[in-house]
Amino acid sequence: MLSVPIDTDSALKYFKKNDALMHDLLQSSQNSTNPITIPQPLPKSKYFNSIVKSIVSQQISVKAARSIYSRVEEVLVKVNTESVIEIDFEELKACGLSAQKTNYIKKSAKLWHEIPVGNFVHLDNEAIITELTKLPGIGRWTAEMFLMFSLARPDVFSFGDLGLMQSLYRNYNYKPHYVRKIRTTVQDWSPHRTLASLALWHQKDNSPVA
Repeated sequence: MLSVPIDTDSALKYFKKNDALMHDLLQSSQNSTNPITIPQPLPKSKYFNSIVKSIVSQQISVKAARSIYSRVEEVLVKVNTESVIEIDFEELKACGLSAQKTNYIKKSAKLWHEIPVGNFVHLDNEAIITELTKLPGIGRWTAEMFLMFSLARPDVFSFGDLGLMQSLYRNYNYKPHYVRKIRTTVQDWSPHRTLASLALWHQKDNSPVA
């Protein structure tokens, strides 16, 4: 079984020894008036729901995504493969979705039975990314967010996340062309890269210059 809990105490001890700056960022994000929320693994019954949320959220604001998803929930009653397959395309699209996103959601519902979600607990991160990206509209970034927030995997970092990279550049005084230095820094955060990611996002969202 590859799923282990996200352990902030172990991460802080690790960073204190290996990366003092990340130790301070994580500690600050925990002690903030708006502290980070530690992801908890979702039950398998919620996995498809999470994929639908991800598709809805692509390339729109958080506020807009919440509004559209609430309408999707309202028309489907239960967000699962059966309800998505049964609903009329235009009725689902009328929730505020583009035709492309509606198509992604409908096709994903039909393909979901081919994704071995029951084995995710035994698969490593890259294997899960490979499976999820078989679904239409699901790229590497979305799969990485699934690993972090749906499976609560403790060692995930997304180089494709602009906010993460901007925060890393600013806090470590790196430039985008410092490719080797950036890769080494991120690798050195393992096995606690998810908490490092949460700390960097928190710093970006709560910094006066963010």
